[in-house]
Amino acid sequence: MNSSGRRKQEATGPRDRRAHRPLEKDRDVQLSKALSYALRHGALKLGLPMGAGMRPNCEVAVFINGPLALADGIPFFRSANGVILTPGNADGFLLPKYFKEALQLRPTRKPLSLSDNEGTECQSGPRHTSRGRTMIQQ
Repeated sequence: MNSSGRRKQEATGPRDRRAHRPLEKDRDVQLSKALSYALRHGALKLGLPMGAGMRPNCEVAVFINGPLALADGIPFFRSANGVILTPGNADGFLLPKYFKEALQLRPTRKPLSLSDNEGTECQSGPRHTSRGRTMIQQ
C-alpha cells in the first residue's frame, strides 16, 4: 500500500499479469500461429515406417520434394513431438508440384499415379479432406 492507503500497482500490471506486448512482434506467437494453422492443413512425418504417431484412418501417404518446396519459400517447422508442419503457400496449400510420390495405404498398399493424364485427385488441385484422412510425408 502507498501513503494514500491504496494498493500499489506493480510493474507487472493488475492481478500480476505481464505487461501487454504486440502479438505480431512476438516470435513465439507467430510460430505458434503458423503451427496451429499447419495442424489444420498439413502434418508431415519423416519417412517410412509410419506406425508411430500415424492416425489409424490414414489412407494416403504423399512424399514431398522438400528441397524444391524450401527453395520456393514454403516454410516447414518441426514440432516438439517431431512432426513436420507446413502452412503451405500464401493460399494455405502445398501444391502437387511438390509431390514426389503418392502411396495408397488402405485397404491395400499400392503406388498412386501423379500424372496429369490419369486424372488423379492430386493433379486436379489441392483438396483437403476431413482432419486425419490424409497424411503427407516428407
